[in-house]
Amino acid sequence: MKEAVLYRQGVSAQYSLSEAGPVAMETECEHHGMFVDPDFPADDSSLFCDYTTPLPKLLGDVTWLRPQVIPPEQPLWGDRIYRGEFRFQFWQNGHWIEVRVDDRLPCINDTLCFSRCQSSRAFWVALLEKAYAKLHGSYERLWAGQVCEAIVDLSGTIVVRWSLKGAESPQQPNDSKSEHTPNGLRLSELSLELKQRCAISCCVHSASTGVPELGQFHAMSVMEWTNVTTAAGEQVELIRIRNPWGRRSWAGVWRESGSGWASLEPSSAQDLLGRTAEGEFWMDETEFQQEFDEVTVGYPVSDAGHLQSIYTGSYLTHSHQIGGRWVKGHSAGGCRNNSTFSINPKFWLKVCERGEVLLSLLQYGHREPPAEGGTRQHSHLQAVALHVWKVEKKHFNLMRTLNKPPLVSHTHAYDREVVVHTHLNPGFYLLVPSTFLQGAEGRFLLRVHSSCSTSLSVMKSPPPLQHCSEGEWETTISHGCWSVGSTSGGSRNFPTHGHNPRIPLNVTYDPGSNNIKVTLRQNRPENSLYAIGFHIYKVPDGDSLLTPSSMSPVVSCVPHAHSQEVSVLCRLQPGEYIVIPSTYQPELSAHFTLTFTRRIHRKAMQSQELLGHVVQEAVVPGAGEHPLQYNYTFWYSRRTPGRPASTQSYEQNIKQIGSFASVEQFWRFYSHMIRPGDLTGHSDFHLFKEGIKPMWEDDANKSGGKWIIRLRKGLASRCWENLILAMLGEQFMVGEEICGAVVSVRFQEDIISIWNKTASDQATTARIRDTLRRVLNLPPNTIMEYKTHTDSIKAWEDFHGLVNASGGR
Repeated sequence: MKEAVLYRQGVSAQYSLSEAGPVAMETECEHHGMFVDPDFPADDSSLFCDYTTPLPKLLGDVTWLRPQVIPPEQPLWGDRIYRGEFRFQFWQNGHWIEVRVDDRLPCINDTLCFSRCQSSRAFWVALLEKAYAKLHGSYERLWAGQVCEAIVDLSGTIVVRWSLKGAESPQQPNDSKSEHTPNGLRLSELSLELKQRCAISCCVHSASTGVPELGQFHAMSVMEWTNVTTAAGEQVELIRIRNPWGRRSWAGVWRESGSGWASLEPSSAQDLLGRTAEGEFWMDETEFQQEFDEVTVGYPVSDAGHLQSIYTGSYLTHSHQIGGRWVKGHSAGGCRNNSTFSINPKFWLKVCERGEVLLSLLQYGHREPPAEGGTRQHSHLQAVALHVWKVEKKHFNLMRTLNKPPLVSHTHAYDREVVVHTHLNPGFYLLVPSTFLQGAEGRFLLRVHSSCSTSLSVMKSPPPLQHCSEGEWETTISHGCWSVGSTSGGSRNFPTHGHNPRIPLNVTYDPGSNNIKVTLRQNRPENSLYAIGFHIYKVPDGDSLLTPSSMSPVVSCVPHAHSQEVSVLCRLQPGEYIVIPSTYQPELSAHFTLTFTRRIHRKAMQSQELLGHVVQEAVVPGAGEHPLQYNYTFWYSRRTPGRPASTQSYEQNIKQIGSFASVEQFWRFYSHMIRPGDLTGHSDFHLFKEGIKPMWEDDANKSGGKWIIRLRKGLASRCWENLILAMLGEQFMVGEEICGAVVSVRFQEDIISIWNKTASDQATTARIRDTLRRVLNLPPNTIMEYKTHTDSIKAWEDFHGLVNASGGR
């Protein structure tokens, strides 16, 4: 039997791991008054989130052991007797919540299965992990989790990530490099004090040839930064890294017996080496920058709960947060590529004096409902973004404002939280959070931390026009209220149901499919919603007095739901109807909006005529899909290196993969395509607007040029995906100037390029350059080359002229 000690608040308690099985243990616990957590039992349901996974077979036989206090009756935490009960606080969606667990821990052969303290006499890590597993539903849900999310959950701070390869600053996805955008911040520019106060993690995305032991995609913790002086008088910044797996996995000059320690005074070297525990090692900053690909940095939090800026070191003493929701058909407008972008939730930020502002959009992760067989799905995240516009006065034209470039923004990303850092002058600012996909539903939290006085409020928006399936639709909106004592009759379960408001509905056209969408929205705060629903009754011919209690509804939106909005899409025969909206309970007071979206008899055109070509059927979005502003075509080409190609042979070599017109069609292509990083040889992927070939000589390209960025191997897939998503999402905002993009895979390097129509328009090419730098998260010193297609053709002809005297590619 092993002895162990749990340390907390200066109190130590002797432990030994009990070998009793779960049943005997629970009986013994009940006898001694020990706490047993009924919500997180000591069985496989707490270990695994999917009973079909083979993981249970891989782990072995798991037993749940409870540490025993010796002596068991000793008081802990004041006068309380130890009962095996622990309480932890986690930050979730804007507030702290308490999670309570017992001290039964999963073990195999009397050894803890998962996280453990370095000392076998301490258990606080395993207990914290158990509480975090309970928060997420099971231990399995913690596997392959995101470090940035864990830091936020444990501290309530805001987290940013640095890419150390190709960019050394936190993501600064701004559309404008003006006074509102801080200069790029390098990791090396953080003060030593800030580095010591920040929670920092680092990882390797693709292990280099020399150090595969660091582990691909394996997060490590930065424990300490310190400056040391060598015997030669040079300053060296050393970093102490901890491998959570408990292995010292570094073989550089600052390893335990490395040559770097010989350059220090023996006493200094001995002191630093004495600080390392099991699994920890030292490296200098140069090695750190070379070997790791990414760092995750959590803003320091003061004792008063204020964030400390990693840019200026100032405390952001003013903070606000407001929750919101994207609701399909009402406030889920999608990205700026969609005409419905304006219906997204909108917020006013008032800045009273110039200062530093940190904006954060955090989406609530939601899990899909259990699939057949009891499988519980993992949390699903949308691609989200945050845009900010400066508004000179509060009475403004919304559409005119949204059609202008935002002052500062973050591109859409599949992260739980996206962050924008900026400096703002006094005035009003419009904040618009959005998902990339139109109609994508979800809840979110908008946080603002600032060094200056600010206020944050929701902008009230009128109900938008509803989007339905193919064909043309018209929308009418009615407003009403439930009033106590007169028009709040409750659901059909109550005899007063007929007292509810009655809204007439006239249906004139039946296309043989769904022809009417009815949406009921209650105008109440998110935290005090009523359960709402509605029924649709057919009015008998010649009978204007409808008695609901004596009739059955033809369509119902039930059961009543505690939701801001409920809706039904259905088919109704032509005729007169009455819609009766209600709360579930009678005698409740609230205002509501009822929206009717009706199918009208006017066929939409689904073909287009191209100049100089015959009328042909166009690629169009399918029913219910989210259209892109332009249609696009994927192309692929591959040739043998060193073999010159004429224009004719090059054109024959590029193969069209397919065209698409909607977000859904794009993902159907892209999800089945090989990623650029997996291509071999001399290969290219092209994404161009439909009707434009990826050739210099094409009419749309011949007067243009391209921005070229050369990448080290391993970055092409990520950069290509970021670039094409920004292009499809109209992030460049240069009208019709963008022609397409190319990723070229070569033996020593990969090349990313974006093509535009007019090389002589310097303002436009500069805007494309700045947006490209932001989209790919490039540092300011990145070399970006602009080359006109005329120069490309001439250079090609000069180089290949002797081989192919007739000219061409």
